[in-house]
Formats: sequence, structure tokens, C-alpha cells
Amino acid sequence: MSGGSAAVDRGRAAVDELVGLLDLAAVEPAGAPTTMDPLVPLAGVFIGRGAARGTTRRYGGLIAAQALAAAGRTVKSGRPVHSLHAYFTRPGDSRRPITYRVETLRDGQSMSTRRVVAIQRDTPIFFLTASFHDPGSGLEHEQPAPKVPAPDEVPTLAQLLADAPRTLAAVEHMLFAFDARYIGPPPWEQKAGEQALDAPCRAWVRVAGTLPDDPLVHAGALTFISDLPLLLDSMVAGHRQAWGPGDAGVSIDHTVWFHRPCRADEWLLYDCRSPWAASGRGLATGRLYAMNGDLVATVAQEGLLRWRGGA
Repeated sequence: MSGGSAAVDRGRAAVDELVGLLDLAAVEPAGAPTTMDPLVPLAGVFIGRGAARGTTRRYGGLIAAQALAAAGRTVKSGRPVHSLHAYFTRPGDSRRPITYRVETLRDGQSMSTRRVVAIQRDTPIFFLTASFHDPGSGLEHEQPAPKVPAPDEVPTLAQLLADAPRTLAAVEHMLFAFDARYIGPPPWEQKAGEQALDAPCRAWVRVAGTLPDDPLVHAGALTFISDLPLLLDSMVAGHRQAWGPGDAGVSIDHTVWFHRPCRADEWLLYDCRSPWAASGRGLATGRLYAMNGDLVATVAQEGLLRWRGGA
């Protein structure tokens, strides 16, 4: 088999793995009251399988994507997600399955709201509220996309990290089904005085293969993409600080507003910046634009910034 064919097969296998991770198994029928709040009906209980790669600490974007998939499975067809709000309360084990309990908070004429509790080893580790809305019509405006080089004019991660094979291997392992291309120097390559504190971190991102046409799959993949390290990177950009051994950037809450449907297997420009950091925490916001300039989603995240090596 040629190298090109092998790469295509590896990419297809990775995308199939991603789709499988978002295909949750239903294990309990809807209608019963929840044990956490007997006044709220249970919409369903689902199992999300663990990933067969990466560190044991579960990647937050995967938990959020699986929780959204669970919530979306309980909402009527044709009512897409318009926002999710999530809190990471405990670290999860990426190798073990997670149980997602979905509660029905509301089913109205045009909106549905779901609450999801992710449970592992009989302990809640993550909470998500998702809202779904029948598309309507009204006023329209959006902030235009920044002018940046096209994806094929931006170096790949393999080119960017050619001199750091261990870092490349670790990043590719985490991004197993995704292609990410930084625009401008990433935080670990910044030099003194090179970048202002309010400068954005930008990258073109996409699923590195073709996804099914199911809108919920694309919303889940977009949620996965939204928690890529670019947000945490933007919190340290301008400080000339890179993540090192013993350091940690940890998401503690995460919000996504979905503005319009998009395909997560087509290039999206992720434009991230951090308006604030102090007290061991940082805030980052991000905008995701389609290739045609449409703003498809807005993201906000707060993270813990732990520097054990000083700085």
C-alpha cells in the first residue's frame, strides 16, 4: 500500500472512530423521574464509550460533544441546538465509558431545553444545559471574519513541529480526527515583544475526513473542535509562556452558541482571544467562521492556569 493510501485509510479510521464516539447507546427509556430532581422527567440515559487513545484524563471537548449528542437524541427532529453551557466539575477517565442522564426541562412550541449529567464511577463529573430552537426569521447582522491566509497557505502541524517530533506526536494523538493549521506563530514559538497581550490566536480547523450528513453529528464535532487548546493558548499568548512539564491549563466551564448550521468537515476559521486573566484563571472567547465568511458559532471558556515551573 502506498504512503498516500495508508494516510487516507488512517484518516478514515480516525473519522469513523469520532463518529462512533458520538453514537451513544440508549440504556433506559424516557418518562421516569430522575433521582436528582423528582420533579424533572428523565428524557433518557445513554452510554458514551471511552476513547482508545490519549492520556487517561478525558478530553473535555469529547465529554461536551457526547453530552450534546445525548441531549439531541431526546429532541424532535428539525429542532437544532442553538446553545450549550457546561461545567467540568471533576476529571474523567478517557478509557472508561460515561453515563449521560438527560432531563427534560422544557418542550415548548419552538424551544426545548435539556439538562445532562455525566456520571463516571457513580460520581457526577460534568453538567451541561442545552437549548434547541426551531429556526425563525428576523433581523440579521454579524461581525465580519478577519482577513487571513487561506488554509492551503498555512503550514500544517507536521511542518510547524518538524523539529519537535514528540510534541507533534502528542498533538496529533489528541487531534486524531482533526486537521488544525495555526495562522501566525503559536504561543510556544513567540519571542519577547513579538505579540501583544490582546493579539488573537487563530487557526483553520476541520474534521479530517467526511462526516455523515446528520446535523447532530456536525454539531457534536463542532463542540469537540470548540474545546481545542487554541482557547487556552490565547490566555497565555503575549506572556511569552508555553505549557511545560507540571504546568496545566484546565477548562472549568465552556459555552457554545450555534448561530447557523455548518459542516464540521469543511474548513472553519477559529479566531480566539483572551480579554482577561488573573487570580489563577483566564477567560477566552472564540468565533468560528465558515470559508464563505459566515459566523457559525461563538465560544466562551474560563480555565484554570497552573504554573508549577514559575513565570
